[in-house]
Amino acid sequence: LQSLPRCPQPDLTSALCSSVRRLCHYVVNLRYFEMCILLVITMSSIALAAEDPVHANAPRNNVLKYLDYVFTGVFTFEMVIKMIDLGLLLHPGSYFRDLWNILDFIVVSGALVAFACTGTKGKDINTIKSLRVLRVLRPLKTIKRLPKLKAVFDCVVNSLKNVLNILIVYILFMFIFAVIAVQLFKGKFFYCTDESKGLEKDCRGQFLDYDRDDVAAQPREWRKYEFHYDNVLWAFLTLFTVSTGEGWPLVLKHSMDATYEDQGPSPGFRMETSIFYVVYFVVFPFFFVNIFVALIIITFQEQGDKAMSDCSLEKNERACIDFAINAKPLTRYMPENKQSYQYKMWKFVVSPPFEYAIMTLIALNTVVLMMKFFGAPDWYESMLKYLNIVFTALFTLECILKIIAFGPLNYLSAAWNIFDFVTVLGSITDILVTEIKKLRSVEPFP
Repeated sequence: LQSLPRCPQPDLTSALCSSVRRLCHYVVNLRYFEMCILLVITMSSIALAAEDPVHANAPRNNVLKYLDYVFTGVFTFEMVIKMIDLGLLLHPGSYFRDLWNILDFIVVSGALVAFACTGTKGKDINTIKSLRVLRVLRPLKTIKRLPKLKAVFDCVVNSLKNVLNILIVYILFMFIFAVIAVQLFKGKFFYCTDESKGLEKDCRGQFLDYDRDDVAAQPREWRKYEFHYDNVLWAFLTLFTVSTGEGWPLVLKHSMDATYEDQGPSPGFRMETSIFYVVYFVVFPFFFVNIFVALIIITFQEQGDKAMSDCSLEKNERACIDFAINAKPLTRYMPENKQSYQYKMWKFVVSPPFEYAIMTLIALNTVVLMMKFFGAPDWYESMLKYLNIVFTALFTLECILKIIAFGPLNYLSAAWNIFDFVTVLGSITDILVTEIKKLRSVEPFP
């Protein structure tokens, strides 16, 4: 409260001003104020996504319209009390000196202006009503209120400079590949609708198109594929399409079928042209994408170090403290009576030979599962079935031994033990169900 700017004169007006600002400051700093605003933002985003964009006068939209009035009222109240609490512009820390507050002001003001023009007609009024589109920016209000989201957003903004440099290199390499593609494939992506014709001069007249039982006469047309390399701009577009991983096998096929300029394709005419796409995929989708990812990670780490730069501890010391705070102690159960049968069983199941034996069984079981194939003989299927039963019995024995050694509660306290127990139980259920179905399918003797 001491950081609040004070009203200049100690009269009744200044006292009222101070009381109002103190009240606004108290409301803004309430424990659940930000949580309530986050809840309203979430509900507003859900309502925005639930609107019917096709039928503007749908009953659902009428209900959502009144909800939008409520949400806008809440955001207006938040904006006003923050303006009173922080001040507008003149002193440090004021409302309009924060970019996030400016974003809130634009969104709320656009909604209020659009609501004020509701019910009036005119071209200019319709343009003003379109300010309601600013409502889509409401979900961005959550970034300021959640520190982790704000850290990610700051990382993205701060990495834009380095991303721009990489993007320039990306475009230069793309230009090089585009020029090479133009030299390799210019004028070679033409085809005739009649596949039997390979030249434009022969692509005349009509041909019979056989579609199952129907036969129809179709005109021959000399066409060009949708993606081609006849100039650098189209080569840029085609290579960008290839780099997205969508539809590139068709472009690869057209490239390998390309023959000569102004001639139709021939299947597999130049298979060696696929090397061009292999090299392109290595350079762009693999190499450059990993560079972008590495850059974001490095920037995120730098942002974290910058945020902790004012701390007196070094980076390694902070890492050790964070590890000590977040580390969870490992629990290890051991029976107290070392002369008991349970202790001997526990010592057996935690011994390295027992663990190695279980690992060997798991590896062998995996190999057996890989041995299945379609059309196997009956004796082979029977062998795999009995091997599966043997492995299931051994894993069931392991589960029973561990339950005896640790006790049911201690055994089920570990997530991996629960996974093993569910797996064994599922395997037993599968075997029982399979055998019961087989017994039911056998017809009794007359």
